[in-house]
Parts: sequence; structure tokens; C-alpha cells
Amino acid sequence: MGSHYGGVETYLDGLAGILGPSIQGYAVCSLPRLTSQLRARGMTVVSLPLLGSKWFKGLRFLLACFIVPYLLLRFRIRKVQLNGYFESLLLGPLRVAGCETIYTMHGPFETELYSWFRNPARFFPRFFSRQSLRFASHVVCVSETVGEIARKTLPAARVRVIANWVQPPLTFRQNFSVSERPRLLFVGRLEEYKGVQFILRAIEQVGDVSLTIVGEGPYRAQLEREAGQMDVHFAGFQADPSRFYRDSTVFINPSLGPEGLPLVSLEAMAYGLPCIFSDLPVHREISGGGEAAALFARGDSESLAQQLVLLLEDEGHRQRYGVAARQLVEQHYSRSVAGQQYIHAFGL
Repeated sequence: MGSHYGGVETYLDGLAGILGPSIQGYAVCSLPRLTSQLRARGMTVVSLPLLGSKWFKGLRFLLACFIVPYLLLRFRIRKVQLNGYFESLLLGPLRVAGCETIYTMHGPFETELYSWFRNPARFFPRFFSRQSLRFASHVVCVSETVGEIARKTLPAARVRVIANWVQPPLTFRQNFSVSERPRLLFVGRLEEYKGVQFILRAIEQVGDVSLTIVGEGPYRAQLEREAGQMDVHFAGFQADPSRFYRDSTVFINPSLGPEGLPLVSLEAMAYGLPCIFSDLPVHREISGGGEAAALFARGDSESLAQQLVLLLEDEGHRQRYGVAARQLVEQHYSRSVAGQQYIHAFGL
């Protein structure tokens, strides 16, 4: 019941691909694209009406409260996997019903970011999700950074870290020279906390580069105003951003956080694309402490500009980062690695 084209949607499609050959799966889903993907994976999906507004998400949750018990009884389901803040409220009732519950925690609860009286629709689902976590039989965390948060609420034995994963492409960047104008890339949802504004301020200092921004979101209009006459191309949402990874010189993820484990960062690394990340704990984690990507002080456009100049001026530097990034993904963040861990976690 999450947002369109979000990380959880990608995660669930990938998880269905991993578990599909070993299970008979049933899903309750309100996202049309994800519904089609899960059905293509062989799952039986009950599709909830989207109803056209985020304010109806509570109503969809109430519908799920009737549908889920029916599915449990009809198909004798005893193992349930859940994602999302609203969805975690089902953990307690499902445990009472005798089900084993596996909750995937995709990021921090973020209760500190929202006021309960100014943003109740964002605060209360996160607050109650934190309280519901204790009813999970097991919690799967998508990074060690998220795992540390879960262990503050649950015994360590009930917390398992299975990192987000990507499928590395068969072909990837091997030529790191810049024979033409450098092309910078950002991929992600356009929200203020994603930090794209710091890329714009950095390239004002760097000079002769172009920037492609792949993604949509409520902050796009502000970014377009700030970009002004700079060479910045807004490509909008792209279901398959692979050509942008292949055609770019440097990938930048300047997120201010909080982040669980950004899939776009892993995707760029899988393509062997030299990367610059903000110094979030999870970015330190997936880059091997800065061995596989350059890190800059989050929220600091001057620090970002300095790292960008270092990469653009040194072909060997770009090559070392690109090769190290690809190797790190293959060893720790590939589908094959995650698949083995999920098969074990689900007792299959």
C-alpha cells in the first residue's frame, strides 16, 4: 500500500522473484503496477482500490483488515511478510491469530522529523509502527544501519540484516576517460531531503558540466527554478534508468537522510559508475567506508564540489572507484547473495 515507484515496490517485486519458485504466494496490494508484476511472478493478488488520494490510505488499510483474515482462513496461511508503517499495525493481530510474522524494516521510523499536531498523517503511522515492531516474529533490516535501530527495540536474535540488492548488468563501464563534457547524474524522488539542490550549488562552483535529474516529486518546481540557465535536464520518472547509468560520467547521491539503503546508489555502483555519496552512515556502509565511492559532508555544497573536481580531474581515481564499486556489489549486494539469505530466513 506504499507510494508509486518507491523502493518498497521494487523490493517486493524482487522478493517475489526470489521466493516464487519455492512458495505459493498471496498478496494484498493497492498499486496497479506492482499488482501486475506480482501476478506475473505467479502470485495470487487481491487488489485494493487506489481511490486516487493518499488520504484514502487509511480506508485501504481498513479494507485489508477484513481481507487478510479471509485469506488466512481460506488458504490456511501461517507465515506473513509485511512492509510499511500502516501495514505493521497488523503484526499484533496476526501474532494473536497464530501466524509467524516477518516484517521488513526499510528505514528509520522518522518520528523526529514530523510534529504530531502539524503532520499527524505522517507522525502517527510511524509512531505506532515503532510500537508494533515488538510483535514481529522476525525483523529483516535492509542494512546494518537500519539493523542498529531495530536492535534498540527487539532482542538481537529476532533481527536479521539482509541488505537490499540489485542485479548487476552483464556489461558495465570499463572506459573511464572523459573525452567530452562531463555528464553528472542523479536518480531518485525529488524531495527536499534528497539534496539535489546541493548538486546545483556545487556545479555552479565546478563550471563546465551537465546534469541529468531522473525522477519526479513535489520538489521539482523548486529545483527547476534554482537550476535557472544551468545545463540541467529533468528527465522525469523512468521505469528503466539503465541508459542514464551507462551514459554518465559521475553519479551523485547527496541525500540528507534518513535513508535505509538507497537502491539507486547500488544500481550506479553495479554499473561501475564512479559515485559521490553524502556521508550518511548507510553510504559509508555500502561504500566500504569510502573505498568504493567518494564521500562528502552532507548538506555542504563546497565539500561536494571539491570531491567532484577530484574525480573529474583524475581518470585513475574514477577507475579505482568504479571497479571497487562493481566488485562490492557483486560480493555483498547481488541478487544471488540476497536470495540465499531470504530462502534461509523464510525457512524454505
